[in-house]
Formats: sequence, C-alpha cells, structure tokens
Amino acid sequence: MKNFKTFAVVFTAATLSVFTSCEKESSEDVIDQSSQEISKDVLNKISELHFNPNGVEKITLNDINGTQKTVYKIEDDILFTENQLMKTGLYGGIQNKQYRTNNTVTATNVIRVVGYNGNNQFGLSATAQTGLRYAVDNYNNENLDIRFELSFGTNWGPNDILVFVQDGFARDDRFPAGIAGFPSNGFPFNRVRINTTASTTQTDQQLEHLLAHEIGHCIGFRHTDWDTRKSCGENNNEGAGNDGLVFIPGTAGPGGDDDSIMNACYPANTDGEWSNLDRVALNFLY
Repeated sequence: MKNFKTFAVVFTAATLSVFTSCEKESSEDVIDQSSQEISKDVLNKISELHFNPNGVEKITLNDINGTQKTVYKIEDDILFTENQLMKTGLYGGIQNKQYRTNNTVTATNVIRVVGYNGNNQFGLSATAQTGLRYAVDNYNNENLDIRFELSFGTNWGPNDILVFVQDGFARDDRFPAGIAGFPSNGFPFNRVRINTTASTTQTDQQLEHLLAHEIGHCIGFRHTDWDTRKSCGENNNEGAGNDGLVFIPGTAGPGGDDDSIMNACYPANTDGEWSNLDRVALNFLY
C-alpha cells in the first residue's frame, strides 16, 4: 500500500503551492519567456475555443531533442503550437460536468509512455519514476480500449508521450508543476514536462496525481472544474460560451467532482487515485 504524508498546502493539478507555486528558469531550457506580442487572431481563436484568453503566454522552449518550438501556454498547463491552435475546431455543447476536448486519440490503441531517466537535467527522479508507474498502472487498470506501455530510457519515437524534467515554463519558481497539451491528428500530445521542484520534492502520490493529470490532457481531457477552478481556491472561469467543450455523460452535475484527478488543483494529501466519476469518464471515452 502506498503511504503519504498530509500537508496543509494545496497543489495545482499541475501545481506546487498555496495557489501559486517550479525551479528557477534555466537558460538551457528556455530561450525566451518575455512578454511576446500575441496577435489578435490568436487571442480570438483562443476565445472561440472557449479557453481563457487572459494570461496567455507565448514562449519558446528548447526541446529535449535539441530543437526549439514556440508555443502558447494557456490556462497554466496547456501548450498549443500556433498551427495546432488555428486548426482546432468547435463541436458539441458545454455543461458543468467532466468533459474532454474536441480531439481524442483515434490513430492508435497503444500509447507508449517513456520516462526519461538520462543522467542530466531532464532526468526524472526515482520518486517521479515511481509516480509515473503508479499513474500508468491506474490507466491500464481500467481496461480501456487504449493501452499504455511504459518504459524508462533515453530513446523515444515521434508519437510516444515523453515525460521529462524541464524548468522555465512556469510563471514563478513553482507554478505550475507540470504542463502538457491536447491530441492532434489522432495521436496523443507527445510531451509531459514537470519541473525540478515537483520531481525532487513531491511524494510519489502527488507525482502520481500530477502525471495522471497531465497524461489526461495528452489524451483529451480538460479540467473538471473549468467553470470555477474552485479546487485552486479561485472563482475563475477558464472558458465561456456554448461550444467547444464536449460533455461526458454520467459525470458530475452542478458542483462538479471535488475528487477528480482532472481538477485544476489538488490537495497535498492526494492519494493519486481516480474518483468514481473519473472512471466513468475514462470508460465512456475510451
């Protein structure tokens, strides 16, 4: 049985703090995180997709393979390239329930997850590797139509979900603790980044929660409490309108699911396990 300590702190679902919360930026990891100008077309598209256009950042990251990519960071822990953002369409209706993005994984039923364990700044700590094992096991234990295959190493393919450590995507030293993106072309988003602070200071249960959450984004899930972010102690709607968010039947009504892995924030004493309604959502979608 996994053991965990209780702390009087709240961690964001992709966060490490008391509502703020990453290690200091490394010049090796981030080329530019200054306030680059964001075009009106991009902001309009973000609004059309019913993401929150406030606080959007345009950042350029050095990827682990040595390439550079400019992305938009939306709602703290979601990454879009401009091409992916502009090609995303609107479907369906929205309800105050657990929900997914318009894009899901359809091109494969086997998703390879690679935990990077290289002996450099990108390598996951032993605790983070344990948390990743727990998170992947939790998906596979649901007997979904998609299956996750986990390995650890320094080699990966173009459609694998690579999980590694990288700093510099956060608004401060700690927040958020992890970041990912949504599926495209039928394949899952292929990067999950967590920061050094999360990798080295969080417990295996907290990392289990964090990594299950970010993998959830990679296969198409959005925040359960999108309408309030109340799990973060906020009253902030991530999006508005009647398009673009696809309701998952059988999940929570008004008030949401306080125990959902996909809430925007999580308590430090999380056990990292699915809520009952998370299981409903997973099994409905996959």
